[in-house]
Amino acid sequence: MRENQKQVTPSDIANHLIGYERLLDFFKEAQNQTPKGIGLKKDSKASGTYILLQFKLGDKRVAKACNCAFTMDGIANALRKAKQVSEALGKFSSETEFLVWYDEHILEKNQVKNDLIIFNEAIKLVEDNYWNSYTKKRQPRDRNNPSHQSCWYEVYYCFYKELPLNNSINITDMMDVINSKIKGSKRFKDCVSAMKKLCEVTDNSKLRDELCKLDIAQTKFKENLQSISLEDFFELREEIVNIPENDARSNIDTRKSWLFVFSMQVVYGLRISEVFAIQNIDKAFRTKDGVIIPALQNANNKEMIAVVGSETILGTTTKTGYRLAVPLVPPTYPNLIDKLEIKSGELPVFHLNSQNPNSIRAYISQRAYRVLTRWAKNSKFTQTHALRHLANLNGMMAGIPLEKRAMSLGHSPAINDTVYKKRQTTKTTLDLLTQSTNQAIPLQSAVVIAQKLGCTDEKSIKLLAAIYNVHEDEIGVK
Repeated sequence: MRENQKQVTPSDIANHLIGYERLLDFFKEAQNQTPKGIGLKKDSKASGTYILLQFKLGDKRVAKACNCAFTMDGIANALRKAKQVSEALGKFSSETEFLVWYDEHILEKNQVKNDLIIFNEAIKLVEDNYWNSYTKKRQPRDRNNPSHQSCWYEVYYCFYKELPLNNSINITDMMDVINSKIKGSKRFKDCVSAMKKLCEVTDNSKLRDELCKLDIAQTKFKENLQSISLEDFFELREEIVNIPENDARSNIDTRKSWLFVFSMQVVYGLRISEVFAIQNIDKAFRTKDGVIIPALQNANNKEMIAVVGSETILGTTTKTGYRLAVPLVPPTYPNLIDKLEIKSGELPVFHLNSQNPNSIRAYISQRAYRVLTRWAKNSKFTQTHALRHLANLNGMMAGIPLEKRAMSLGHSPAINDTVYKKRQTTKTTLDLLTQSTNQAIPLQSAVVIAQKLGCTDEKSIKLLAAIYNVHEDEIGVK
């Protein structure tokens, strides 16, 4: 290997594939949304990959360039231009007139570039581009969606607001903002990306080339990802519950309500905000198709399915929207739900001073951190997100398939199988190796054995159905 050449690891390749596969999915979705008679085609060249517009011109079908690179933004722009072409084909009777229009509006030829555009104008172009684009889930951006507003701020505007808005775009002012971030940090990398975006929307390739020379490799990271085992969490919980009455931290109701939040993370793998979006804590939930999901506090509720809504009781939205979550209970602690008092839990009560969703999210996150550092003074555990990872590992121990765990936690199987294993503790690893529940024999073999042993009663059938996660009718015991 050449000196100073970066070694490409398997995880680098995996992350690249995940991003490229998402890009391909987005492109396929855009192809499905083009007007009738207009198509999108990927065109690979030595200089890069671009998008062509396909349509019938005269007696033949043509494929023409549209000035769109094969990126998320490029795909969104190509779809927009496809709609413009569809409308133009219906207006022009002459091919010559259409081609003149195409050169001007699609290829943007003969347009005088305004090199004196100011930062404020460029930021407006980026903002318009953002709101006309799609999310990773291929949904249109919504200006009224707090999560989309938060994304615009965190990815772009938090950096743009530091620019001298009335100055013409220039590399010096951009570098002043970039250099105010710590080189090698994620914030430095994100800031450079935001500035590149300004150059792209204003078609300023010269400035973008200058920014591309910067080394944005992340070499500085936040503190190491924390891990916690169930035993550690039980000990932490016991410490918080048993704070003496004469201690300033002794409000037992507040402590128990926050322990319920953390315990819901352990059992269901929820994000902090998602706990405040549970729809069936104390009352049953009726789905759109009429299915009744029992309340978690219902004494007869055995399945304990949690309904995560798209909105929280605090006025914010959840990251992945509505979903159902199953309890991830490891075989080492089959009584986990009772041990953590999930059925009797109640959420903390807040008196919020702000209606801003971004402020509320930040407040809840900070409050959770302060709760741990205040109540568990001898504990080094402060990252509540580690409890979500613990739930995933509990699910692995329980033998729950990857797809089901990912569906319950609200992310992709790829993320579940890579990122979430980074917080695996030695204790959990040993449990996974020695106590994991695995399906030893096929279902039909188990049925044959049950019949030979005479276990054909209703309880035996229910047990087999529960173990193999199938309907009782599929057991076939006679």
